Amino acid sequence: MTDKFTPPPAAANPFAEQLTAHGIPERHHQLFAEHGVGPLAVKLGIVFTEFGTERLTATMPVEGNQQVYGILHGGASVALAETLGSFAAAAHAGPGRHAVGVDISATHHRPGVAGLVTGVCTPLHLGRKVATHEIVITNDAGKRLCTARITNLLLDD
Repeated sequence: MTDKFTPPPAAANPFAEQLTAHGIPERHHQLFAEHGVGPLAVKLGIVFTEFGTERLTATMPVEGNQQVYGILHGGASVALAETLGSFAAAAHAGPGRHAVGVDISATHHRPGVAGLVTGVCTPLHLGRKVATHEIVITNDAGKRLCTARITNLLLDD
């Protein structure tokens, strides 16, 4: 016998387990229900440790993300920065909107050699159509490895 008065459960988020494993709070799962954290963030080992509209943080291991000389690949640092900035812009844009990166720049200050690197993303400008964030990436000792800036265009779905 079926209950005709109880609505069916909402469609399950196919990426719920992945989003949780990568540190995305459940209240934000719906924003990323179509693509999860993305295959690159999974491959790089990016895990969010703080997720808010004024500050996002994530870690990434140096191991597995090195260039030929055994230090953290600059492209991996930029990918961490873009992941943080894009997720921050998407969270700011909210439901029914999405963020599209239009500019990113990075300055590499020193090499990452071991352990985890941590990216801290803070907003520089949060508008209706444009969001710009700064991302500072540090090593386990708190020394700055990279400073990046990303601008995202905010579009309606």
